[in-house]
Amino acid sequence: MNEIKEIKIDLKERSYKIFINDDIERILVNSIEKILARPKVFLITDKNVAGFILPKIKKILEEGGIETKSIIIPSGEKSKSFKSLEKLIKDLLSYKIERQDSLIALGGGVIGDLVGFASSIIYRGIDFIQIPTTILSQVDSSVGGKTGINLEEGKNLVGSFHQPRAVITDVSLLKTLPKREIIAGYAEILKCSILGDKDFFNWLKINQKDILNLNNNLVIEAVERSCIMKANIVEEDEKESGKRALLNLGHTFGHAIENKINKDGQGILHGEAIGFGICLAAELSVEMNMCSKEIKEEIVKTIKDSGLPSNLKDLNIEIYAEDIIKIFSLDKKRKGNSNTFILINDIGNTVIKDGISDDKLKEFLFSNGFK
Repeated sequence: MNEIKEIKIDLKERSYKIFINDDIERILVNSIEKILARPKVFLITDKNVAGFILPKIKKILEEGGIETKSIIIPSGEKSKSFKSLEKLIKDLLSYKIERQDSLIALGGGVIGDLVGFASSIIYRGIDFIQIPTTILSQVDSSVGGKTGINLEEGKNLVGSFHQPRAVITDVSLLKTLPKREIIAGYAEILKCSILGDKDFFNWLKINQKDILNLNNNLVIEAVERSCIMKANIVEEDEKESGKRALLNLGHTFGHAIENKINKDGQGILHGEAIGFGICLAAELSVEMNMCSKEIKEEIVKTIKDSGLPSNLKDLNIEIYAEDIIKIFSLDKKRKGNSNTFILINDIGNTVIKDGISDDKLKEFLFSNGFK
């Protein structure tokens, strides 16, 4: 039986722990009572997750003397909206939620972002706990306190920084996911290694196949190392005024591609868009003489070997450069009339690069197959 890994994110009065294991019952029994202000929680999940894990979580909590109420929302990115936010808050109020109660976000990134945002604004802020059920949410969206919803103009344009009281991660839950979801989530693990830990990157290359086949011990280590890296960055820069922006490696390209493709009625998963976005960031780094072609090729090959898209041909669709530039104009990192990207000097060494013009980016996109 694996020990429960604990990672503390030290944010003074907002400090909390990430618990990682492959047995959700052990983690909950050992930790939940110490976290709650009072023994009453509202479990919020989606239709997909409700069918396989919600009854078990409710049983564990209720046998421990904790009162539970459940709210199930539709699955998918469309639930990260003002409409869903309003409905969730009204549902909570109809259940007579009080300030001392806690929300539990049980699901992937959509649930975590929506529930976290709702908890930050209802009664001007109440406690919430993350129980992430996807790789992507276990290593990225559940950690660090970013919450939010999407607008038609782009992802996560409305939100807040609101830290959870705890993150409770059971890697065995990943076995319910389709292979495509597993590969997509793995993009965020690769991102962590590329932005700040070359040894981790090399370890991932060796163990990539077994991680994607969900070897529990290896997944626990990969999640733990990713979370430790993110925790260190968040402790230094909680509200993304500096170094935390490095965590956006691949995301400026990725969010724009995701926004465009999904708005057109076709489908791409967030992690797939981020994998492709990292490849584009590596290409742009070479073009700007910041990174060698050899390093870029190693990154692109590793991403491609994992099953993630590494170029536009892998997506088998046409995307217009002009449409991507328009989406860039709403990016949160944009300064004046120029763009900010996270670029690569070497594996494990990334930098924040300001002042990249729209004209430069349009030319770059043309050279990489965009119309």
